[in-house]
Amino acid sequence: MRNTALFALAVLMPACIETNLNPKDDVTGEPIVDSAPPDCPPQIPDCNDTAPPIDTQVIDTEVPDPPDCAVELAEPGAVSVAEECEGTAAPTVTDPWNVKIEWKGPKESAYHMGLIANLTDDDGDGDVDENDVPDVVYISTAGRLVVLDGATGGEHWAASGYQGYAIGTLADVDSDGVTDIITVASGGQIVALDANGAKIWTSTERSTATHDLLAVADLDADGNPEVLSNQFVLNGQDGSLIWKPTVNGSIPYHGPIPGDFDQDGDQEVIIQNVVYDSNGTKLWSSPMSGSYGHWSAVLNYDSDNEAEIAMIGGGQLAMYEHDGTQILKVAAGTGQPGPPCVADFDGDDYPEIAWPSSSSFNVYELDGTKIWSHPMDDSSGLAGCSAYDFDGDTVLEILFADQTNFYIFDGATGTVRYQNSDHASGTIFEYPTVADIDNDGSAEVVIASNYGGVLDGITVFGHDGDGWPKSGTTWHVHDFAVTNINSDGSVPAKPDPSWVKYNVFRARPAVDDPATADLAINFTEYCVASCEDDGIVRIALQAQNMGGNPSKDPTPWALYAIDNEVSLITTGTLPEIAAGEKTAGWEVVITAAQYGRGGLMVVIDDDGTGVGENGECVEDNNVDYLYDVPCGW
Repeated sequence: MRNTALFALAVLMPACIETNLNPKDDVTGEPIVDSAPPDCPPQIPDCNDTAPPIDTQVIDTEVPDPPDCAVELAEPGAVSVAEECEGTAAPTVTDPWNVKIEWKGPKESAYHMGLIANLTDDDGDGDVDENDVPDVVYISTAGRLVVLDGATGGEHWAASGYQGYAIGTLADVDSDGVTDIITVASGGQIVALDANGAKIWTSTERSTATHDLLAVADLDADGNPEVLSNQFVLNGQDGSLIWKPTVNGSIPYHGPIPGDFDQDGDQEVIIQNVVYDSNGTKLWSSPMSGSYGHWSAVLNYDSDNEAEIAMIGGGQLAMYEHDGTQILKVAAGTGQPGPPCVADFDGDDYPEIAWPSSSSFNVYELDGTKIWSHPMDDSSGLAGCSAYDFDGDTVLEILFADQTNFYIFDGATGTVRYQNSDHASGTIFEYPTVADIDNDGSAEVVIASNYGGVLDGITVFGHDGDGWPKSGTTWHVHDFAVTNINSDGSVPAKPDPSWVKYNVFRARPAVDDPATADLAINFTEYCVASCEDDGIVRIALQAQNMGGNPSKDPTPWALYAIDNEVSLITTGTLPEIAAGEKTAGWEVVITAAQYGRGGLMVVIDDDGTGVGENGECVEDNNVDYLYDVPCGW
């Protein structure tokens, strides 16, 4: 950074007035001939000398221009794109709705959605990792826990004695480097098993929840994950009880959702309509509660780094800030909702929310505006939805399976892109999952069916052609948000906020590493014309985008003074900054009084309240500081 301080000194030159010479004498001492005309005023002996006496002198009142200075503005140019921001582009698929069944699992009814992770050493190298073929895990209605090969559907192993109406999760809960299976035993205990089916622990607590849902998160960021159910939080190392939420028995259908919603380093948990901190202390609750089901989704409504929470229940959609402040509440859907999904369904670069509710499938803008609905057959209304970009146009389609059909909907219009009527289900929270389950570079869709129809148990659909865009190879958990469980099954102590990077929930982009912007801003030069309070200070700034995707138009920036605390001076906006480009410099003019006694701070993607527009691959490089104090305050 080049900093130049230019100090202009204003020197006032008073008029020169002669007061020590006798007007009758010249400088040689010779008498001066009085040649003044007779009408000259007697007090002015020479009419050519018009200066009044000193005590009546007229002062020049012309105000001089204030001191000023100038800065040189930086030229636009190119900048290197950070490798971690480049992402992977999804290919365009010309015939995406040409769908085939790749394989069917054992013909045994299943409500348990197919969870996907690497559990077996398929390449024989002694390690279970992402080079191996992913596996599909489910529990049949008869209570059989089954692990299937993702490429063939062949059975690796199975074990009995588990609840077929609960949905578990796959994660490394004991932090030994291997993905585990966490599920509910037929007696209600939570059970953790290793990848081979050996029990790691069984909880003493017994769940009495109606169709329990499980999640895993490292709530206190200590490196040891916790297991979350609808009724308690357990130690992932041994299954011991950590804390219990207060459960409202009038809301039978729900599931836990963890996340660091306020970005304070510890995760919070949503259970029913209540948000708890990592220790189980109630933080806030929504006054809205569905007497049948109550479901939540975590998303970014206003482009700040903190999450917003959408809640659905009782025929209403409500939106809350991370601290419980209500943003909106509108009548929406019916009183029997299923688990929602969130993604950009219409290509406007902002997410929408979708969910089934009894007799219709609904899609809404986050402000409560209804976009479309489609009739569906699900008397319980409990099935969930998911989303994926099948045609590679960056706009996600919606997947949903009701009692009689498996659908792929166009996200923007509700047009049915694919329908399979061989599916049948009584529906209990399950939804289609998406992953590249055979490591062939193309995504597949996994659905669970029951009721003894043509499709019964696990069915895998794929593209009947060159393949759909490649996806990630895992889908570990019901509250899937891309970043909450790592692809190797490890549980991040401080997961990247999915609502900032992806802004999807129960959905995934066509690639789990899309190109994103990476914005930075710099002081390039400054000058101080005067240290008086109203003195001019000129500041030159320049912004750059080191990411693989353009910034949004407009992108805000904010300039702050650093004193004992940081205070806002001014804000502005920038047009789109292309990937790998730096802008032309621009100038900001402030006064010396506004210049912080500790310097200045400038932040890009900040409108002065901490709110921005861009999800970035690197979020901690948006600030630059100018610590110079040129006037010596």
